Amino acid sequence: MPREANLFEQTGGSALEGYFLLKAGGGNIPPRWIDNARASRKGRHKGVAQVLKKAHWGEITTLRDWEEAYEKECFYNGIRILFELERDGKSNR
Repeated sequence: MPREANLFEQTGGSALEGYFLLKAGGGNIPPRWIDNARASRKGRHKGVAQVLKKAHWGEITTLRDWEEAYEKECFYNGIRILFELERDGKSNR
């Protein structure tokens, strides 16, 4: 089973491919991974807000970092939802 740090990159950010890889390896997405991804994204909000307010596009890397953190959060949440649908037939997310 791929480790958390490689799963997003290994699957090209595809939640479905991540689900299949974890399923084949007997893994799961712990809620903590989603919480960590959300905290990582929210931790960037202050810097992103400054770049947006100042329209200082020379700092595009700040925005790209936020975008990647957002994509990872959605990725892990998507995998978690797929496992919940498989298990319970529904998800509250």
